[in-house]
Amino acid sequence: MKNENEKYYVVEVNWTGPDQMSSRYIDYDRYEVTTEPPRNTSGDIQLSGCLGTNGDVSRYAHGEYDVKSAAEYAIIKMLDGDCRRHDEVNAAMELGVVALYRPGRYSPISDDILSDYIFRTVECNEISVPSGEITREQLNGVVRDLRKLLRDDGSDAPEDRIEGMLIDVCEIEMTTD
Repeated sequence: MKNENEKYYVVEVNWTGPDQMSSRYIDYDRYEVTTEPPRNTSGDIQLSGCLGTNGDVSRYAHGEYDVKSAAEYAIIKMLDGDCRRHDEVNAAMELGVVALYRPGRYSPISDDILSDYIFRTVECNEISVPSGEITREQLNGVVRDLRKLLRDDGSDAPEDRIEGMLIDVCEIEMTTD
């Protein structure tokens, strides 16, 4: 049962350090709903604004709410609905975290994992890549098909990253047409 004095707080957590495209940090950023009031680097409770940066992690407070659903709605509204709820079992990275949201409808994918994904997808014939030289139109079709498969699996990458990786992995040669 909820303590009637219990409040909920929204805290944004961002990775600001190096290797932002590595598999370890590419999906690090998050919005937490917590029952612990956010504190700045001096240890003082702060309900809005920058809480400071510790190491390569910056934190921002985004308000106090009377009910958990209001805090969650605030996150969804802040991100214009472009977010996904994260598994609460793994959400408790900090004391008091009761819900966690990640920006973006799909989880981003690192270059290493994208490369492996493309190789595996082509090798297992889930996607067909024309042999020999390939036209721009054919390449665009393969890239769109790969992006759809990625999204069906809950991940995403920009088409230009998929295209570059596809060309490298499959050693594709473009026609001059």
